[in-house]
Amino acid sequence: MKWWRFTFLVILVAVLQTSAVMNLLSLTDMRIKPDILLILLVYFAISCDSYNAVITSFALGFAADIAGMVLGPHIISYGIIGMAIAHIRNVVLLKDTWQQALTILITGIVIQVIALILTYFKASDFARTGAFEIFAVATYSAILWFLIKWLISTAGKWMGIGVHRFGTRTDGR
Repeated sequence: MKWWRFTFLVILVAVLQTSAVMNLLSLTDMRIKPDILLILLVYFAISCDSYNAVITSFALGFAADIAGMVLGPHIISYGIIGMAIAHIRNVVLLKDTWQQALTILITGIVIQVIALILTYFKASDFARTGAFEIFAVATYSAILWFLIKWLISTAGKWMGIGVHRFGTRTDGR
């Protein structure tokens, strides 16, 4: 994996996640927006080997914390859930797009519930997210996966995911 490229992508997505561009994609007056860092978490946890998946999970959690209001809860929830997905991937193949979208939906709900609980312990004033908003963001992110899968897969190849050092693919094609 090319870590400089990964770092550039994470910074780019974290800035995009907090920018006014995401307001164009928001739904309703509750400002429900897709979570691109969540989509990247599931992609890297499924596509990378376990070692790299754990590192990317914690890095994406750190980026989510920086983009959010409170530091700490997302790095823990992204790291734990990303590590769990990386190990589940060894047992269950998640190759179909609908399986990956379902994983994004479930992961989004679990991550936000864990982050909400941890935020409540740290700063209860910022823990105002409701159950509908958690479910809506996870659903929106899962639906968006169908539209941007090719873009994220291309970015993954650019970072060297699924490609050996000498340019051959690891999946046999």
